Amino acid sequence: MDYQKLKEQCDEVRNQIVMAELDDEKRKVLIKYDLHCNSDLYWERPKGKYPQKIFFSHKFVKKSSVIRIIFYIYQLCFAKVKYFERNWDDFLPYIHSWREGFIECELYDMELIKHKYTDIIFDLRDLKKITDIKEFRSICDYLDGQKKTLSLLN
Repeated sequence: MDYQKLKEQCDEVRNQIVMAELDDEKRKVLIKYDLHCNSDLYWERPKGKYPQKIFFSHKFVKKSSVIRIIFYIYQLCFAKVKYFERNWDDFLPYIHSWREGFIECELYDMELIKHKYTDIIFDLRDLKKITDIKEFRSICDYLDGQKKTLSLLN
């Protein structure tokens, strides 16, 4: 693809072309968070009722996992990205509805993560607040320990 010509396209055409390069899950993430590709090929939230914010490059979106993209949007650190990517089989994506409570959802729609073995639910916004790596490692150790304990019992 000629990215120089792509940069010169109008916003609507450029968005259609770059979205076509991505798999369905990644497109759904970008649509959910109302992100658009600018002329520098960076994904941003356009001006409107929220301040304009640039999130990441199109190259990053193409090469990254859906988990990594969502965690980047929530500004989670690399240690959290690596832990959850490596252990994703131990977790389920969730959202919360005021009517139905906690609901399992598709990966692109997640705002919460449920640990399968402990039923602990983590809000992605709360994960961002954990800034001490020792605290995060102790959480990981606890979750991994609970998984091992429950696996031995079954």
